Amino acid sequence: MSETKSAEPLDRIAVRRHQFRLSMLVATMAVVGTLIGSVSGGAFTLLNTSNQVEATVTQSSNEFLRTQRQQIYTEFLTAANEVCTTASSVSVAFDNFDGPDLSGVMLEILGPLPRQNLVLGSKFAAVELIGSEAVVESARRMVVEYLAGAETIGWLSNDFAADDVVSADALSTRQQQFADHFQSGKSAQEDFLAAVRGELGIPGHGDRP
Repeated sequence: MSETKSAEPLDRIAVRRHQFRLSMLVATMAVVGTLIGSVSGGAFTLLNTSNQVEATVTQSSNEFLRTQRQQIYTEFLTAANEVCTTASSVSVAFDNFDGPDLSGVMLEILGPLPRQNLVLGSKFAAVELIGSEAVVESARRMVVEYLAGAETIGWLSNDFAADDVVSADALSTRQQQFADHFQSGKSAQEDFLAAVRGELGIPGHGDRP
């Protein structure tokens, strides 16, 4: 009987130890599960945050590039319009003056043109660095045609300087060359504007906003 009584406490102790170990195992598993969940959640949050940061950086970069392009294109068009204004004055002079009078008026009109051409070339260099292929190609045609038109007028000025009387045929030829170059330049400018609208997502005159 004494052996049976002494065995009972030992069995209860063994059972308690087993229950304690089991409860510790369950608690440990719960802690591990919590840690895994926390790590997984943290990794997901980190990945999501990283993606958001990357998207924000990309958006900011795109907005900065768009702003820079708008400014550069505007400056380029301003320079081109100054050249066109001079060209229009030359056309008016052709229509209203001749002989020595035309020579004097032309020299006055063409005074700012070298500087205007220089500015136009420098603004085109900026367009070439930042613009898309379509924008750069049309801008290059603008510059080529406008400068060729200015060169034609320069030849005419040299003709006047050498001889106050320029033949009607020579005058007509130079005038037509000038008009052809600047008309081609205006056509290239329209292509440039269309390319800029496409690149920047700006609606055209006939497009819905």
